[in-house]
Amino acid sequence: MAGRDIYASIVLGLGVVIFLVMILMSYIVGNTGFVPDMIAFIVLSLFFYFTYEKWNLNLPIYTMLILGFIPHALGFMGFYLNTPIGLAWDHFTHITAIFGFGLLFFNFLYPWMDRKFFTQKTIFLILVVLLAASGVGVIIELVEFSGFLMYGFGEGALAFGAGDACTGQLVSTFEEIDAYGGGWFNTMYDLVWNSMGALAAVLIMILIHYVIKQPRKNLFDGY
Repeated sequence: MAGRDIYASIVLGLGVVIFLVMILMSYIVGNTGFVPDMIAFIVLSLFFYFTYEKWNLNLPIYTMLILGFIPHALGFMGFYLNTPIGLAWDHFTHITAIFGFGLLFFNFLYPWMDRKFFTQKTIFLILVVLLAASGVGVIIELVEFSGFLMYGFGEGALAFGAGDACTGQLVSTFEEIDAYGGGWFNTMYDLVWNSMGALAAVLIMILIHYVIKQPRKNLFDGY
């Protein structure tokens, strides 16, 4: 593992600048519901930067972690209500965020995996990766629900808004939650997409392992 270096500092700096710019833009467009989320992303970026070696991190995975935060932050532009891609923005944000955590947990446990790979020990550790990454998604759902109990309807992770109902529906009453399939229905969709993000990360890391074919502590040695 190359360890934290100037490139990791650059990625951190760019990430913080991006979130600060989006915070400013949020106030300009008058949608500040996502500002607490962006602040949390800055804190997480700093946390993983200062615990870089503890997590067996490397530049590609650290970069993917920060990139995984950005789609949700872009929700201030109204993407949860009107997605700019062919997929509901809520689904996209969940799969990208958990994908980054899947990479993180896989690489963290990689030194303990057998080099023959598909042994009982390695399969068990892969299951731990899937459960850990999906667990981050569960924590997100708990935060969203706690935020709703405190703040009610609105934008951002701490309120119930467009990203918590069916695509294209802006929900503002309890009756509309039932009518438009929000609440637990949306939560289960989120958990499914979280699992897909975690599974995609695991499959990509397994592929990288077989492409490299050389025992190492970190799948991205040199980064």
